[in-house]
Amino acid sequence: MKATMLMTVITATLMCPVSSALSQPAGQRPDALKTFTNALERDGFDVNTGATAAINVVAAWCAGTTIPGFPFDHALYSNNQPYLGLRVPISAQEPGKLTGPFKLGPEEAIVLIGLTPPPERYFGFYPFLKTKVNPDGVRQPLWATLGDAVNNATVKTTGPTPFNSPVALIFTPDQGTDARVRAALRHAGYPAAIINTVVFPASMLNLGHDENADELFIVMRNAIWLKEADGDSYIQNPPLHVFRVTPRTPAIAKPFPAPPLRVRGTGQTEMNLMNKLGQLRQGIIAANPGLHATDIQTRPNFYEGYDYIQRGLDPWGDSRDALFLTAGYLPEFGSTNEVTLADDEFLVVYGVNHVATAKATYMSVNVYASETAKVPIGGLDDRDFPNTATPYLPSGDPAADVMYAYRISRNCAAGEANCKQLSAPEGCTRLTIDSSTVLGIIFRAYLEPATGVGPAMQEILYDRVIKFSPRP
Repeated sequence: MKATMLMTVITATLMCPVSSALSQPAGQRPDALKTFTNALERDGFDVNTGATAAINVVAAWCAGTTIPGFPFDHALYSNNQPYLGLRVPISAQEPGKLTGPFKLGPEEAIVLIGLTPPPERYFGFYPFLKTKVNPDGVRQPLWATLGDAVNNATVKTTGPTPFNSPVALIFTPDQGTDARVRAALRHAGYPAAIINTVVFPASMLNLGHDENADELFIVMRNAIWLKEADGDSYIQNPPLHVFRVTPRTPAIAKPFPAPPLRVRGTGQTEMNLMNKLGQLRQGIIAANPGLHATDIQTRPNFYEGYDYIQRGLDPWGDSRDALFLTAGYLPEFGSTNEVTLADDEFLVVYGVNHVATAKATYMSVNVYASETAKVPIGGLDDRDFPNTATPYLPSGDPAADVMYAYRISRNCAAGEANCKQLSAPEGCTRLTIDSSTVLGIIFRAYLEPATGVGPAMQEILYDRVIKFSPRP
């Protein structure tokens, strides 16, 4: 998520060859991909092959890697979980040149065929508006979502679970192109049950290939693999196939209307725990006598891409599948409290475990060296939370089962429970953590199970932060 320009550092991972695994599910034939492209070519389309690429901005920053045309030198507040980006041919006229940010004609489509990721807490295929030319002629970065992602709660597939299952995604603005691509997929043996259409809404985009056309981008986010090795293997050699589909003869465009959004919220809130959250705060303060406690405000951010697009602000990669809260120093997003930690100071992050209250599928807390590097230097997720609130609430209090409290320090004691020690990412010699390191914090809560989208802001009790110091 990020603000001057959410630029991706891409470690090229070429599209893997046709896999025998793709021929097994859903009655696909070994030659299904060739049959699909042949059908489109007979229907009057040029079909050009793209690729996928692993995206790990933290590793790239730590290695001092940059990509021409991506003028940044920080890690973009990444949560340090590698993503996948699609790289598509620049155009039908330049099929051999691949790009991450791409332009799209009003009757073109980007097609992705393959297998969904192995089991993990979350995945989502995202359509982004990357840049837009303003009326003054300046191209502005706008890393903002164009509606909903296709995620593990909403993906259409024939597999017994949403994971390791056959999938086809059509990213297009045009209904006629979508119908013809679907027909070619079915002709090749791909069942309608695995086909997902993701609309690039023509009514709010400047489509085409001229210098004023918008740039788009498609990314797959991932979080918390069940087996880390399986996730690493998928990211490095994904069983996914990318195509740019371009009609040879322009027809009358039939754009999709902007699709309805999934509705956030169920009406059920966490507000019955508000006073209990205050009690948890008092318990934390009482457990640290003689220290000065300073509350650090949290605030929601990155909530809705359409809001950022209308205001002309770059959210650095928002997500409708999540609710984000920020605290400390993230000046790009209005959090300007310059938090640092001396040797004898520490933070306590605490709040409601949104997974335990069924308001999220997973949640995490990431601390960043946020002044310049914007690199994560300490992370937690809901797997770390059980029993961490118990010491600060009355014995036997059932609220302890749905709450958490965790210490963040530069100097956790040996064997200290529920304490996260801040450190640079493994092997990251560019970064030194000391008493002058300015800290920012991002809380992430992804995918409310009941809705298949991120939790509603008004239904969540905001996570909180206290700084403890021996000095006022």
